[in-house]
Amino acid sequence: MELILIRHARPELQQIADDIDGIADPGLTPLGWEQSRRMARWLADEPIDHIAVSPKRRARETATPLAEQLGLEPEIVEGFAELDKQSRAYIPVEHLQDEVHAHILEKMRNRDWAGLGYQDPDEFRKEVVAAQLDLLERHHGKRIAIVAHGGTINAIVATVLDMPQMFFFQPGYTSISRIAKSEWNDRWVVRSLNEEAHLHTVPHTLEPL
Repeated sequence: MELILIRHARPELQQIADDIDGIADPGLTPLGWEQSRRMARWLADEPIDHIAVSPKRRARETATPLAEQLGLEPEIVEGFAELDKQSRAYIPVEHLQDEVHAHILEKMRNRDWAGLGYQDPDEFRKEVVAAQLDLLERHHGKRIAIVAHGGTINAIVATVLDMPQMFFFQPGYTSISRIAKSEWNDRWVVRSLNEEAHLHTVPHTLEPL
């Protein structure tokens, strides 16, 4: 039994104007679509039984090439949405160092989650883990790909490692992390974190794209 945890590909920057109602939900950039296609090609020969995906557009679009390739219909799991689910802005992490977005980074450092439109991280982690357990119960013994977010992946992996700190690594765009039931006991173990070879190489070869 294995979970393949895939972070979404690179999305557009989106900020909702003050005079407009709405929640930020950007799609992928052209680079993001190419990242998704390469990820799908990399996983083409792996026996994946089911795909679960966050309801956020950037995750759903990332899952599209893989789902089409495998002939699977992704299941949208509300509990796998990122903790920014109610935010009016989506600023990719690589833009947070820009001066114009410095106030967002400052709020993160001060844990001003409400000011950002973010869910409380402790409640978020509980919600993600509950969704994961429900998924495993409904698809017992299956090999499942979960296409979601950096926060979602951190919540799952940190719980497997029994870490009190949830955010402990930065998953790259379409990076692959794996957890599986141990062959020696009934415990979950981490098999890999942040695989990114699919962005740079062809599967089963050493030749660059």
